Amino acid sequence: MTISDLKYITPLDIQAAHLNVTSAEMYAEAKDFNRHMYDMQRIRHRFLRDMWGILILNVVVFALALPTAASNYTSLLFGATGGRGPLGVAEGGNLTLTYLPALIYAAAFIYFILIKKLYNWKLILVLSLIPIPTHYAFIALAIGNTLLVKKMNDTDNEMKDEVGYPHFVELTLSYIRDEENAEDNGMESYSEDEKSDDLISERKENPFDKYRTVWGEGGGSMLADNDISTAINKDNIAKE
Repeated sequence: MTISDLKYITPLDIQAAHLNVTSAEMYAEAKDFNRHMYDMQRIRHRFLRDMWGILILNVVVFALALPTAASNYTSLLFGATGGRGPLGVAEGGNLTLTYLPALIYAAAFIYFILIKKLYNWKLILVLSLIPIPTHYAFIALAIGNTLLVKKMNDTDNEMKDEVGYPHFVELTLSYIRDEENAEDNGMESYSEDEKSDDLISERKENPFDKYRTVWGEGGGSMLADNDISTAINKDNIAKE
């Protein structure tokens, strides 16, 4: 759905996420619009799921790779800089050069993916090759990054030409008639002076009315206990 497909809903309505419905046709279009926004939100949630997936994947691989990079069995650069031995007892090597590619990758990932939002699988593949010399586990990261970013790119292409992109907020509908319709008796008004004959005929006398005091008397009480007692005593005396 594009903006050209809409007859009654304007870009300002979409920006405000509100529409004042004044006709049945406008209501029907608004319902279709909200239904479409709901469908697009589901697609957007799929995109966000993949985004969180790639972030979690990077955090997990970094958390596993950096502490275990000081071994020529796990790191190409550690061995190339003279490091030898299994993890924990390895000697030699240059840790600064070993970790440098991973740090360069992290900075490039934050800039191109998180800030610039360039969801291009070829770009992320090239970036993901940078930290592989730091640790062989980054090979799995490169594969995961490429697959996830490709899915994100496909999802983004599916959404970006749709009206309401990128948040797809549904419209809040109101039904206030305009002044022109009001002048044409489009809106009905009711005065407090107008009374229904049916309501009057059905009204019954409140049995407690005879116990009520007039407002302002007796300190302004609407229904005082002493007034009730006095009224009941008067009734009993009258009966006797």
